[in-house]
Amino acid sequence: MHILHALFTRYRGGLEQAYVNDTEALKARGHQITLVLREDALYREEAAAVAHNVMVVNPNGFYDIFAILKIRESLKKLRPDCIVAHNGRAIALLAYASWGLKIPLCGVSHSYKTARAFHANKLIVLSEHMRAHFAKAGFTKPMSIIPNLMHLPPKREFTTPGSPVLIGAIGRFSEEKGFADFFEALALLKATGLKFGVRLGGDGPEHDNLKALEASLGLTGLIDWQGWVSDKAEFYKGIDILCIPSREDSFPMVLLETLAYGVPIVATDAPGPASVLTDGVNGFVVPRRDAKALSAALYRVASEPKLAEWIAAEGLMKAEEFGFDHVATRWDEVLREFIVSGK
Repeated sequence: MHILHALFTRYRGGLEQAYVNDTEALKARGHQITLVLREDALYREEAAAVAHNVMVVNPNGFYDIFAILKIRESLKKLRPDCIVAHNGRAIALLAYASWGLKIPLCGVSHSYKTARAFHANKLIVLSEHMRAHFAKAGFTKPMSIIPNLMHLPPKREFTTPGSPVLIGAIGRFSEEKGFADFFEALALLKATGLKFGVRLGGDGPEHDNLKALEASLGLTGLIDWQGWVSDKAEFYKGIDILCIPSREDSFPMVLLETLAYGVPIVATDAPGPASVLTDGVNGFVVPRRDAKALSAALYRVASEPKLAEWIAAEGLMKAEEFGFDHVATRWDEVLREFIVSGK
């Protein structure tokens, strides 16, 4: 089958990595993939390397008539069997561009925003919690659950946390990711006398605010700011615990990566982490925006090595559910059924 695969974000993060992984999964199942993405997309080269063709479109908003017409002309020539569009902008623009062409449009939502999802003929979400959310919002068309996927790294032996304990956190520095709560938890952790260091990967609009918070909380010198991390394996192998302090998160890629590298996780009860982790079994789950609870969980994992080892081992088993081959097969089954029913 020929699949047009679209995403119109610029930056590089978990959503974009999921898009690249999904592209590779669809190609691995024998489909011809034409990407539709921005010229300035930071993930463009990586995505193009696992696809067959690339169409460059630089839309300005949700109703860019020039982008819509460009895509429509290409659709008339290419006549793909299916369109897969990730998140609101791509879903809306591809819906307008394909109007009347009888090409099934499958939307993929990586967030809980509902408005533009209604343009899709079918919706793929990442978890049961998301499916219930869209159903409650009134989405009555077919929905399927396909989680994010990843290539599972070779299993490694658990390493007992050293002294200082190295705590990691990684992601886009935006308010919903909760890094301010993480910094407050670190200040509380410092007051316990625990010896620890922090490796912080990522960047984003909250960078300057977080630097100011670091100074005001007395954390200067504890945090190693690493920027966007290119070698994820090296990052995860270099930490003892990973913290996911999200206030809102649908299904963070960092969650899967951490499980797969056998690193114990402390996360909040944002929908994404809470849909994968069982508190006290394969991770610790604490209330959102609760720096005290976050600090207490980090302290417990850091000070109880046997518990940390148990959590990491259970996490490795959980990661198997999101392995590349397993989820790629799910993608293939869902799209084949959708295309047949759509025609």
